[in-house]
Amino acid sequence: MTQQLYTYNETRGDGLITILCSKLHEQQVQHVFLVRGKHSFVSCGAQEMMNKVQASTGVQFTEFLDFSANPKDEEALKGLQMLLESKPDVILSIGGGSVLDIAKLVRHYAAEKGLFIPLWAIPTTSGTGAEATHFAVVYREGKKCSVEADDILPDVVMLYPPFTYNNDAYLTASTGFDAVAQAIESYWAKGANEESRSYSVKAINLLWKQLPLLLQKNTEELRDEVAEGAYWAGRAINISKTTAPHAFSYAFTSYYGYPHGHAVALTFPFFLHLNGTLELYRELGMSPSEAIKNMEEYITTLGLSLTLFPEVDIHDTLQKVNIQRLENNPINVTPEVVKDLELYLAKN
Repeated sequence: MTQQLYTYNETRGDGLITILCSKLHEQQVQHVFLVRGKHSFVSCGAQEMMNKVQASTGVQFTEFLDFSANPKDEEALKGLQMLLESKPDVILSIGGGSVLDIAKLVRHYAAEKGLFIPLWAIPTTSGTGAEATHFAVVYREGKKCSVEADDILPDVVMLYPPFTYNNDAYLTASTGFDAVAQAIESYWAKGANEESRSYSVKAINLLWKQLPLLLQKNTEELRDEVAEGAYWAGRAINISKTTAPHAFSYAFTSYYGYPHGHAVALTFPFFLHLNGTLELYRELGMSPSEAIKNMEEYITTLGLSLTLFPEVDIHDTLQKVNIQRLENNPINVTPEVVKDLELYLAKN
């Protein structure tokens, strides 16, 4: 699985337009299947940029945007039908994690039918890492599932942080913490190796201190660093996969509507204490004895509350864990550990 990356140094200014026009010409593309968000596509400036690309190249666009914030399998299949009817030369996905995921699923389902179409991804949030992974999230009968296949990985990624500059504080915090969690989980995951840990450390160095500062200062420089850090966190989990905090997060999103990064944050201090190593604590600048407290303070400083919604049934929610992700946790999550986690969540 290989991927071509265009960094912000290459896309800054009018660079993204130049790269897109050049690649469309180089690949002799006449028809693009554009998977995009709705209001965010306009507000982040992507629509204006795509209008310029279309005017410059004359390429035809078929747009797919009729899907939920948490995409359903039937919506991906609807996108597949549109793709089969429009017969594009390339799929271009511009948006947050859900937009990128549904584009990845459409390409995957097309590949299952023997139709392989290049997929180019441009993220408009900093955190999901969806542009860098070979798995995608989809909802089946209300349950959040993960689909994994080599053909899900986008062929080309173009990082253009200005698309994230107008993201509000909560979206920035939620997606940003997802990236932080990915970087840390990748560090301790059973599936980690030397390559994934190098990406993990790179991501931590671009995210850990910068994300809280970004929510205080909101500078373009910090936005750029967090966008790059999110990509490397995605590269890390593409190898190692995620662990217990992600495994338990799915039900909080599926049944109570917590945005993904916020859902991951709910159990993260507990698992940092369970899984953390001295080497990792040094990377984060904290002591083992203060790990839970330090991480709780970090999360609440981002504006993410650790107090559960009153309607959350903690015991029932913890029973709906994603077993596949849980098995990648370095410490065996026994029923006793789950009971301790339940007590921890109830305390908050």
